[in-house]
Amino acid sequence: MGPSWIRIAALAVVSTVGISTLAAHADAAAAWLKDRQARFAAYHAAHLHPAAEIARIKAATAALVAAAPPLDVRALDGGPVIWRVSPRPVDLWDGADLPQMIVVPAGEYTMGSPDAEAKRDANESPRHRVRIAYSFAVSKYPITVGEYARFVDRTGYDAGHSCYNYEGGKYDQREGRSWRAPGFEQAAVNPAVCLSYADAQAYIAWLSKTTGHAYRLLSEAEYEYLNRAGTTGAYWWGEDIGRDQADCDGCGSAWDKQRTAPVDAFSPNGFGLYATTGNNWTWLADCWNDSYVGAPTDGSANLSGDCRPHALRGGSWVSHAWILRSAQRHKDLTDARHVGIGLRVARTL
Repeated sequence: MGPSWIRIAALAVVSTVGISTLAAHADAAAAWLKDRQARFAAYHAAHLHPAAEIARIKAATAALVAAAPPLDVRALDGGPVIWRVSPRPVDLWDGADLPQMIVVPAGEYTMGSPDAEAKRDANESPRHRVRIAYSFAVSKYPITVGEYARFVDRTGYDAGHSCYNYEGGKYDQREGRSWRAPGFEQAAVNPAVCLSYADAQAYIAWLSKTTGHAYRLLSEAEYEYLNRAGTTGAYWWGEDIGRDQADCDGCGSAWDKQRTAPVDAFSPNGFGLYATTGNNWTWLADCWNDSYVGAPTDGSANLSGDCRPHALRGGSWVSHAWILRSAQRHKDLTDARHVGIGLRVARTL
């Protein structure tokens, strides 16, 4: 049947399955791994010197930032600035069952929502200019069931056995629900959900130890920047939710308010990142603050304020469409496991 982590991934498909169904899902997980191994081999053959590529990107980025005028945090009407040093997204990948990463270029943008934006919240103010004067890598997709299962199998980590979900039309915490069995059908290519802040940090610590690279959570400023990907509208694709752009309550997709979608189900944004909005919320490094008063302007996380809850971004498959706006902010207690919360990882270059 293959490695035990594949069998664990198969358990995430449904809460109660027969032996034949479980075997079928194990076969699907094995096929997923085989495909990843083939794609990783092709990636590795084409990227023999990733460290040299990273060094080139960092040097070129530093030169562009050094030539830029000083940051004016009040220049709210200035358009986004993207300091691209490559015509195409640059991939980094440490292993077949580890997350694929995309290098996000340095840049500058206006964080927060304008007063006229529909459904805006007061905590999206005051708008301010942010300069992210460094390139950083971000997982191409939210962390998937297959990827999280590999971590659990290798470490024996216990990510809990209860999760808040919406079964039977009622929102409640239920025993026997977890990232393995959130209460709806999952496969290896779906985002892992029902993960707490500690569950996210445990995965990141293991990634860093396994690869020797500095993986971490994103900051709020970084997340809004990568979600907008050089755009200024309510959503990265425009001012309206449209149809079939994401997975949410009102997105017009096949998965709306039923379950998570495969992480590659929709088109990527301008940075080559998939599902930056909808599908699942992402834990962030920031403590919660009710406004941007005193917020960092350099892309770093805000570690002041109330750290019992941490910031979340992105919206989920159960979120109303307007919650998927690029400027929308949310929070939850760090021990919360929710059927709409997962994670995305960053890597410091």
